[in-house]
Amino acid sequence: MTTHRPAKITIAHINDTHSHFEPSSISLTLPHDVLHSELSVFASCGGFSRVSSAVQDVKRQAHLHDREFMFVHAGDCFQGTLYFSLYKGVANARLLNAIGVEAMALGNHELDMGNTVVADFMDLTNFPLLAGNWDLSQELQDKTNPLAPKSNVLAYDNESGCAKYLVKDVAGEPVAMFGLAIENMAGIANPDSDTQFLNVVEVANRTVATLRAKGINKVVVLSHLGYERDLELAKEIDGLGAIIGGHTHTMQGDFSNIGYGVTDSYGQMISGTCVVQAGCNALALGQLELDFNADGTVAKAAGINQLLLGRQFTLDASRSEHLDSNSHDAVKAYLSSQPNVRFCIKDPHIENLLNSDYRPAVRKLQTQTVADIAEPLRHVRIPDHKGGSQIAPLIVDSFVWKARKLGYAVDFGIHNAGGVRASLHKGTITSADISGRLLPFAIGLMVYQVKGRQVRAALEGAIDNAIDNGVEGTGSGSFPYTSHLRFTYRCCAEQGSRIEQLQRLHDGQWYDLEDEEVYTSVSSGYTATGKEGYGALLDYVVEPVAINCTMAEAFEAFANHQGELSAPQQLLSHFIPCECKEGVA
Repeated sequence: MTTHRPAKITIAHINDTHSHFEPSSISLTLPHDVLHSELSVFASCGGFSRVSSAVQDVKRQAHLHDREFMFVHAGDCFQGTLYFSLYKGVANARLLNAIGVEAMALGNHELDMGNTVVADFMDLTNFPLLAGNWDLSQELQDKTNPLAPKSNVLAYDNESGCAKYLVKDVAGEPVAMFGLAIENMAGIANPDSDTQFLNVVEVANRTVATLRAKGINKVVVLSHLGYERDLELAKEIDGLGAIIGGHTHTMQGDFSNIGYGVTDSYGQMISGTCVVQAGCNALALGQLELDFNADGTVAKAAGINQLLLGRQFTLDASRSEHLDSNSHDAVKAYLSSQPNVRFCIKDPHIENLLNSDYRPAVRKLQTQTVADIAEPLRHVRIPDHKGGSQIAPLIVDSFVWKARKLGYAVDFGIHNAGGVRASLHKGTITSADISGRLLPFAIGLMVYQVKGRQVRAALEGAIDNAIDNGVEGTGSGSFPYTSHLRFTYRCCAEQGSRIEQLQRLHDGQWYDLEDEEVYTSVSSGYTATGKEGYGALLDYVVEPVAINCTMAEAFEAFANHQGELSAPQQLLSHFIPCECKEGVA
């Protein structure tokens, strides 16, 4: 019979860092009595150099208090900034190694470009990837770089019927950790078709049972399922000490002291399981102090999320308009007294790595002007009382323009709103703005041929998905914007007939799309392969073909060619929202 002992471990955690190696400028709204005004101040926050310093300090404090320590990442390190656009997974691997990550969950954005990019990333990491419900057993082994044989990919184990896991020795007591990834990965990312994601509850139950049978009763899950799903999982699975999560960018804690909201308290206890998450973009560090009883139950779960700040404060986001010395001292004194703020120096080792290998190319792009923005261009996903996105249609125009430049006879283009990540201010736009902020997902364009009825079904399916109209949607990001294609969506019409007046532009004239006629369209690889409501596009006549051009590259070339960008003059989508009579679908 195994004799168990209590165990104490501090787990530092980050999630959804999205290649934000550099600090971000954030606005802080302080109580009136700090500056005796309503002014907001701006601070430099986060970045990997500060994360590294904070982790080292938390580790020292843990060891001083006779606690074991571990540092983990709950997934989605890929995408987000120019660093990913330029270096893909290479920069992430080197910098995550450098800051001391000991394990990482598989996020959906890691799979935006399929299994191979993940495999290449894992060849460079010093830590394991935890994805215990990812079944790689049928992965084709003639690939250039298959994932299944890699010892540092802790996926589903078909022989045992549970997740592979790592074991952390905590003063002689084993603590196991395994990872869980989104079951509908194929619906929101691009995993290879020969790999599948299994039910998280079934895998978790079998894994906990297997661990107990092996004499391990202290278990932690590293999750990329989203905060609400983590809370549900805590109710559904017995025997978990903690779930450390990501995906929804949830910043647990009360940050009203600096002008942000409140999202529960840090460390939600649900049925004996502590659930934590630490925001996004390397702005904060979560610090979970987890004490296990001998029987594997949680004796105490404490800790905090802290924003990682520099010590200089300004009146503007560009950090050039400085506070007077008295005001600056007052801000610093106030923030120093707040438990959810940590002042951090930058780790010189991380700074040297960025300066020597990555920053020069990024800085060059940050000063490279592409075009002028003649007026503010607003981006929203679903049209509201002010209308739809003014920037998304221009981006789809760029897809059509670029595809035609490359010799493809494209009739129109379609793009999902979630692929566009920012509004644009009046002024100039740089390569960095495009690749790092507006279109940060390094996803290529694809040309494909479908019949008119598939286009109609895809548009309806995407909008149904975006607004949960008769389906369980995956988010508002699927709402479609188009180029050379216009339509009306009537929410209250019967399912299957919600798209009206579907027409394409040809030689300056609008023509109805014929259901049985074949058309050529261009979209991102994400949309073209049927994600998030666009499944009808998979019923193609000619399958999608990559045209060796990313979304950002197409838009940058288009914007440079135009020289100046203004809001579209013609509305291509007419969205009639749901104001249904009772009983109408």
